[in-house]
Amino acid sequence: MKKYIIFISITLLALPVNAFEGKPPIKWNNISQKEFLVEAPSFDRNASAVILCDFGEIEISNRTFYKRHVRIKILNEKGLEFAKVVIPYNTFKDHDDIMSLRAQTYNLKNGKIIKSKVTAKEIQKIQSGKNTFKKQFIFPDVKVGSIIEYSYTIASLDFIRLKDWVFQHEIPTLWSEIRMSFPRPFMYLVTFQRGPYLSAEEKAEFASKLQWLYDTKRRASRFELAENNYVLYKAPQKNYTVYVINDRKKKIVMRNLPGVKSHPDYIAVSDYVPKIKFQLFESSGNLPPDFRPLLYTTLDDYNKRSKFDPYFTNDIAGYVHYRLETYQELNDRLLKSKLFGFQLVKHLDCPEMEDNIVQPGMTDLQKMISVYDYVKTTMKWDGIYADDLQRDLSETFKEKTGHSGEVNMVLINLLRRTGLKANPVLIRTNDMGQPETVYPVNNQFNHVIAEVTIGGEMYLLDAIDPARPYNIINEKDMYTHGWLVTKENYGWISLFPNNSDGTGNQKRMSLAL
Repeated sequence: MKKYIIFISITLLALPVNAFEGKPPIKWNNISQKEFLVEAPSFDRNASAVILCDFGEIEISNRTFYKRHVRIKILNEKGLEFAKVVIPYNTFKDHDDIMSLRAQTYNLKNGKIIKSKVTAKEIQKIQSGKNTFKKQFIFPDVKVGSIIEYSYTIASLDFIRLKDWVFQHEIPTLWSEIRMSFPRPFMYLVTFQRGPYLSAEEKAEFASKLQWLYDTKRRASRFELAENNYVLYKAPQKNYTVYVINDRKKKIVMRNLPGVKSHPDYIAVSDYVPKIKFQLFESSGNLPPDFRPLLYTTLDDYNKRSKFDPYFTNDIAGYVHYRLETYQELNDRLLKSKLFGFQLVKHLDCPEMEDNIVQPGMTDLQKMISVYDYVKTTMKWDGIYADDLQRDLSETFKEKTGHSGEVNMVLINLLRRTGLKANPVLIRTNDMGQPETVYPVNNQFNHVIAEVTIGGEMYLLDAIDPARPYNIINEKDMYTHGWLVTKENYGWISLFPNNSDGTGNQKRMSLAL
């Protein structure tokens, strides 16, 4: 595998919450003429533009506040493409609120710095999904030699799985810094990954450390973590470090990072560039009323409730305790879910099943192929990848259209009606990057495919493409791992091509935790 990651310097600081020091590395509207002299760095001479500074802050209170400030120098004509900025956000029940968005262009003319601001009317709001939008704008007066900068704050309700911070981008980055502030009620796993993913042995060691954190009393674990500089796990190659952050502030800086290029074999860029991942491990205490909307997102039926419920119900009042669930708990929850596991035992109105889909004398393999061919040609995929069912499966089957998860849940349901052992596999398509396999991550999956075991062999089916034969899964389903949801023998399976014997049979991956 060709390696693209090169970094010159890393700085890590961890400080108590009330003792965070140091001014931000960049200040709005404060730019010097020296910045206009910046050229392509020696470690990336072909760069079309360069990120002078990418500065972010994450602060938890009654919301998760994401702050970001970016400054870029345009080096040549190709670099003009970076004058277009897109900021995605989630609008479900006012989940994200973009605040204080501003942007401007700097040009140096006759020794004087000229500013051109992006006005409010030039910022477009574009819907990109059912509950997702993006703010999009293009900087004015941009030319070769211009410097552009933008900053914004997002107030969000996502406090369980925070947005990743990625240090390395398509163009070189001279300075990338992330600061985080987690108050006493919240304890986060903060993973600094700057190299390959963990091996099976390393995952097992990390899982044992995490199990220790589950099993050890809070006070005792905090003392031991403090003695170890709050490091829960560090890989032997130092490419993977997991911190436990509670009632502390921390910052991580990386400098002089070259631009990265796309990777072959459907591997997402985010899988091999330095990044920070955040996962809430535990939160407990008598939290104030203004924390209710944020804590409300932890409820199993959150998606069904009104956005005003936190202010008029008492089901999360008083003492609150949240803890990262185990994989067994995740699996049990999915099986018992009315919009997941229960949908697989529903009787879908399908007269064709007995009439012509399944014929007497068919082998199990023939039954599987016949049902798969029926679903892939009858059900229409709406082009959206999703794993969560927002409606009863009978409605999906009646309308003969749905997102990727709905189409394949119909397939699994009908396969079970023939007597076959069929189960759902939750996956994260390879363009989204690898899933976290050591501990459950909320909302990390975006697709469901079907698993069928016949004669001890495992087959994987994805019915969203009517032109695809049963034994070849979709390209986005490969080079990743999937979680097999079943009452027994649940766990991770590998969807890498070298784990297939050419017949669709996939080898299992051992369960990490």
